[in-house]
Amino acid sequence: MSPAKATFNFSRQVVCVSGGATGIGAASAAAFATAGAHVIVADIAAGDAHRTVGGITAAGGDARYVSCDVADSDAVDAMMEDILATEGRLDVVHANAGLESTSAATDVSLAEWHRVIGVNLTGVFLVCRAGLRHTYRQGSGVLVITSSPHALATVPDAAAYAASKGGVHALTRALALEAAPRGIRVNALVPGTIDTPMVRREIQVAADPDAQLAQLATSHPLGRLGRPEELASVALSLASDAASFITGTTVHVDGGLMAALPSGPALAYNSGASE
Repeated sequence: MSPAKATFNFSRQVVCVSGGATGIGAASAAAFATAGAHVIVADIAAGDAHRTVGGITAAGGDARYVSCDVADSDAVDAMMEDILATEGRLDVVHANAGLESTSAATDVSLAEWHRVIGVNLTGVFLVCRAGLRHTYRQGSGVLVITSSPHALATVPDAAAYAASKGGVHALTRALALEAAPRGIRVNALVPGTIDTPMVRREIQVAADPDAQLAQLATSHPLGRLGRPEELASVALSLASDAASFITGTTVHVDGGLMAALPSGPALAYNSGASE
């Protein structure tokens, strides 16, 4: 039996999803549109973004594309001004844009370091800053940020990525405290390994990509990769009135990943075996 899907109503609301062209962002954009929102898909990947918008509109949803490099302050501000000029309001910002990095600290170039921090941390800050300025004037709004387990525990060859996501966790708390007196909520999602184009790109550097993918799947206690739409459903929940007393927190959507210590094969009494 498949689990029941929660129903949310975002009709007449305007939602901006940065990094909305593919993966978690595309799933979030589609989910908000299905719930009745007018969605702005913001990304630098125009082709993928147009395909995402086309899929949303073909399904009866309301969406449009805005080109935006989240690491460019002027571009972010221009995007937000365009939203306000065209739609007249902004209700939800999903700051989701991010990129991967798999270089060791001794090998990562300064240019790569700056680009990863620029997109994954500064980009989140710029999108949220612009979003808060508008929601403050409006007197309502919600921010949802996509973070990562690498903020808490990481792997070799991920120094830039881990540092950027650690900053995102701290930024989430700081923004939530600033925004709370104005009734604006800010929370972050912490995905496990989600089956997205970014993850598929990452595993291609492995000696055996198929084995790497299987290892990533089995590292989750639920025994599989997550699906982008599973993150999207939680993003909708955090943006909805159902989460009206939740702010400044990180919500793990990780298949139990961060609950587990490394261990060997499961013991029989943990596997449901019986005599």
